[in-house]
Amino acid sequence: MEKNIEITLLFDIYGKLLTIKQQEIFKEYYLYNLSLREIAQNRNISYQGVRDSIKSSESMLQNFEKEVGMFKLLKNIENACNILNKSEDLNIQKEKLLKLLKSEDDI
Repeated sequence: MEKNIEITLLFDIYGKLLTIKQQEIFKEYYLYNLSLREIAQNRNISYQGVRDSIKSSESMLQNFEKEVGMFKLLKNIENACNILNKSEDLNIQKEKLLKLLKSEDDI
């Protein structure tokens, strides 16, 4: 289940980089929960064609993230906001933010 959430988040970020057909099949599978067979029947294509499209889209989304790193950056920004929202000593917040920024340099 966690993989599905991550891949749909990657689709939110990079989905427009896929072809229109890939986007539609991806949405039907992940967002509308249609089975591979249902998608194949609705589109009048083979089951294997649907499966290949989904696997290709997943791979492309993961490669986009590997190259660009936008998802990781957004997660780090969220972590920074969480640190700042905590009511603790400013020096502790500063140390945590510096540690987070240092890990960002590793991208």
